[in-house]
Amino acid sequence: MKKISIAAVACLIAFNVSAQKNQLKTQKDSVSYALGMDIASNLKQMQLQNDINVTLFSAAMQDVFAGNPRMTQEDAQRVAQTFFMVKQEEMRRAELKQFEGNLEAGNAFLAQNAKRPGVVTTASGLQYEVVKQGTGARPQANDVVTLHYEGKLIDGTIFDSSIERGTPATFGVSQVIPGFSEAIQLMNVGTTIIAYIPQNLAYGDHGAGPIEPYSTLIFRIELISID
Repeated sequence: MKKISIAAVACLIAFNVSAQKNQLKTQKDSVSYALGMDIASNLKQMQLQNDINVTLFSAAMQDVFAGNPRMTQEDAQRVAQTFFMVKQEEMRRAELKQFEGNLEAGNAFLAQNAKRPGVVTTASGLQYEVVKQGTGARPQANDVVTLHYEGKLIDGTIFDSSIERGTPATFGVSQVIPGFSEAIQLMNVGTTIIAYIPQNLAYGDHGAGPIEPYSTLIFRIELISID
């Protein structure tokens, strides 16, 4: 009779244990496992697997089913809300680190641009230069205006242009980003300027569409009328 090696016996035992672990005998077993998988998969997708004590997570489920939880529902909700707020802020900061170069590039651009003849820097940090001076009225914050504009990034990429569309835009002076709103109120009807808007007067750390967070923006603006 042939002898079975110790290694072979160990493999057989391991296989048998694995088969027992993976065996879901009843529908209750399958549903229980499926629900556990669903919760775990959601938590893993949210990258929370390293923030959770699985033993206590399981114990909480058992305690709740037994009607003897270690926290009140209000306390548990408060702890969870605080955790997710902190976690969300950590993730947001981590994502924004990749855009810090935009902030540095924008600041360097504005520092150089401020030295050019004809460029005016306001108290807020907005920069502008007059291309054509008009003689009409000057809009206020609560006015509605019609104008042509073209928006670019500091690398020259155009992200929006009513000029290219061939149709002027009409909107409230206070309904746009702070730097654009300030620039409009510095213009008389008939004036064309180029406005250089720092990121904190634009979309800041949020960005918008093709505009990345911390982007300095350049707008050519022609004020046509106050409506």
